[in-house]
Amino acid sequence: MGSEVFDRGIDEFTVTLGNGPHDAMSTDFGIIRNIVRITIGKGETSLSGDSLYLHTDGDVTKVCISELSYNSTFVTAIAFADFTSGLVRVGHDPQTGNGSVVLVLLMDSDMPDSTLARAGITATEAITVCVQDLGLAYDAMPASGSVDQTIVTLCSKGSGLYLRGAGKHTKLGELIGRSTIEAVKASAAGNGTSMASRMSLIEMLGAYGYDQEKLFSMSNCLDYSKFLERVIAKDSDPKVLALVSAIIHVNNEVQWGLLDPDTGMEVGIGLMRVGLREPVRSEGLLDTLALNVALYFMDP
Repeated sequence: MGSEVFDRGIDEFTVTLGNGPHDAMSTDFGIIRNIVRITIGKGETSLSGDSLYLHTDGDVTKVCISELSYNSTFVTAIAFADFTSGLVRVGHDPQTGNGSVVLVLLMDSDMPDSTLARAGITATEAITVCVQDLGLAYDAMPASGSVDQTIVTLCSKGSGLYLRGAGKHTKLGELIGRSTIEAVKASAAGNGTSMASRMSLIEMLGAYGYDQEKLFSMSNCLDYSKFLERVIAKDSDPKVLALVSAIIHVNNEVQWGLLDPDTGMEVGIGLMRVGLREPVRSEGLLDTLALNVALYFMDP
């Protein structure tokens, strides 16, 4: 936006705001008036005068920024995102771990408190989009976010532009969504979770509880080094990745109640037969898929 100053350090990332007073809506403290400085680091989350400190256990050098505008409307998303642990699906018990999302959203327009709150809702939905785009799962279902998720939205009280809408139907909401997605995905990639890293059978099934060791135990192979050699050779086959992704989606539809389990199993078996191998059945569709991927690694 041009009026803020970013100070990148090894231990802390600080934003100092310019162009008059700013109001904020924080998931930790609610409405904050006349905020001047926000810092992301390993200290305790706290509010002291005009300064807000946001805690993260992660590497703050992985904080990423996305700045977008449309005519005179400007939005800057500043994000730290680590999805390697601590995932959650709404309505389920959370994972343990230090994964987290910290998002600071700067808007150079003035707005009422209700719009600041709505901006936070739009940003939360954008974080969920990132999690789902990356194919991340929790409890054998698509995850919806991180267990530790901090969002701060800010508006500029000195702006001559006054906006009341920050939902997905508004231009401001579009900028919030796009900038959040860009910043969160960039930071997540820096922390090891990206679209490229997800293009792996081990990673794809690992999100659903079938890690490399479990697949080895299902493969009927007695030599772990030989199994790893076959994984390296076959793990990134694009056609098999597409097939496994499709079957996982079929399994999700069974979990959502859109397909009955028998129909889902028959569809999955048919896909495996065409694009993977002659399938061996197991307890459920996901277990059957994992078993046959493990056997596929060892097939000639």
